[in-house]
Amino acid sequence: MSQWTDRPLRTASLVFFDLETTALRPDRGGRICEMAVVDPQGVRFDWCSDEAPPRDDVVATQLPRLLNHLEAGIVVGHNLEFDFRFLTYEAERLGCGGLDLRFADTLGLARALLNAPDDYQLGTLLGHFDAAPNEELHTAVGDALATRALFWRLVETGGLETPTDANVRRLQWGAG
Repeated sequence: MSQWTDRPLRTASLVFFDLETTALRPDRGGRICEMAVVDPQGVRFDWCSDEAPPRDDVVATQLPRLLNHLEAGIVVGHNLEFDFRFLTYEAERLGCGGLDLRFADTLGLARALLNAPDDYQLGTLLGHFDAAPNEELHTAVGDALATRALFWRLVETGGLETPTDANVRRLQWGAG
């Protein structure tokens, strides 16, 4: 077992991530229009396009900055399959190189740990814990902050102690 998998979650380098898009599928014209990363100290990266859809040159400038933040720790997000689909699509389309990330998805953790709430949307799950979001949801910063709050409530509920307990996995894509 590698060292990062058995260290305490409380000491792991965690980055909480979200992005917003103009549509549901990148292969049908949807584009990333907001990206945010927060850590335990606060917002580390926050980008929101002034145009919809954003210009390729603007996204191509911001995407490497985002990837640097994501590669700095274990990425925690809600429904990361959706976000990673856009991230890898845009990184390939814009020639931004590959990804090598470790990640945990609060959607999967919630499904594994909670007694079937009505749905698994971020706001609903926060409500399950009687936790109000600090920022407006459905914005990249708001959802990243909400994901951070949800993650720690899930960790407490599930008695999760290590990245392995939190089902941290690895995503490798493209050229390294």
